[in-house]
Amino acid sequence: MTLRRSAFGRRAMLERKPYTGMILARRVGLGLTIDKPRAAVLADCAGPAQPVPKVVPVEHEGYRRLVAALPCKHCGLVGYSQAAHPNMNKGAGTKTDDRLCFPLCCDRPGVVGCHVAFDQKALFTKEARRLVEAAWGADTRRQILAAGNWPTDLPLWSEE
Repeated sequence: MTLRRSAFGRRAMLERKPYTGMILARRVGLGLTIDKPRAAVLADCAGPAQPVPKVVPVEHEGYRRLVAALPCKHCGLVGYSQAAHPNMNKGAGTKTDDRLCFPLCCDRPGVVGCHVAFDQKALFTKEARRLVEAAWGADTRRQILAAGNWPTDLPLWSEE
């Protein structure tokens, strides 16, 4: 079986010259060769990364159920709400703190709910979303506190 040439060009390769501290960046096909001492390459780096303290978000099923019992913040529909988390300060499979969530309606037969549309960035621009998420979360906390339904085992959210 013979190998055929690909239509794609060759990739850039990083090689180390033997017995020297030089790093060779060679772009095959263009004839570009750059020799740089290893110390110069490392000097271009910003230094060692500083550890970021991990914030463990509070999860509380009872609070999420209280949020889901409220009407949708976007369309006002009653009875189809879910606890929607804001899409900030998340990553690596973690959600934000449950005390920041707000009610948005779910999908129904033939209707895309506000929760899905909000998560797919179909309702607001990114800047507007940040403002709306904070306002809706604060309003949801005020509603639950005003009704006297705040769970006793859940610490209050600090509005700092």
